[in-house]
Amino acid sequence: MKNDVVVVNEKDEVTGTMPRAEAHENGTPHRIAVIYVENSQDKILIQVRMTGSLDHSSAGHVDPGEEYIDTAKRELKEELGIENIELNFVGNGISGVGGQSVHVMKIFSCVGVPGELQKDEVRDVYWADPKVVLKEMIENSTDMKFSEGFRVSLPIYLAAKSKF
Repeated sequence: MKNDVVVVNEKDEVTGTMPRAEAHENGTPHRIAVIYVENSQDKILIQVRMTGSLDHSSAGHVDPGEEYIDTAKRELKEELGIENIELNFVGNGISGVGGQSVHVMKIFSCVGVPGELQKDEVRDVYWADPKVVLKEMIENSTDMKFSEGFRVSLPIYLAAKSKF
């Protein structure tokens, strides 16, 4: 069904599907794919959501019948106009624990350049040094300027990058 999400348990095993609004309302864990778009200057693409909130380059809910990687490719194309690009697995995370919108995420990265932005979802994008962004997140921990998922995924992304 349209707008259903893939519901999972604590081991990220699929337990069924549920309407997205219901999962967000009752805090049922469900899957999302997160993507960081990188450039050759070690910067990441930051997405400015329509709300003005800052977020990872791209992300989206995994639809029933999709795998995380399929969602990542779909969201890159829909939100940023990026397609036919190699995605690298970065790590796993969970946001919203103890609250609403519990997202179980797989995080990916790629090198790319944004094309046409999704007009109803993406206000703008810009390049930034991820270490500087993380420092600002830590120093302004109560600032709602950054999405919760971005706050969770950026340290995972940076930790994975430091291993290479």
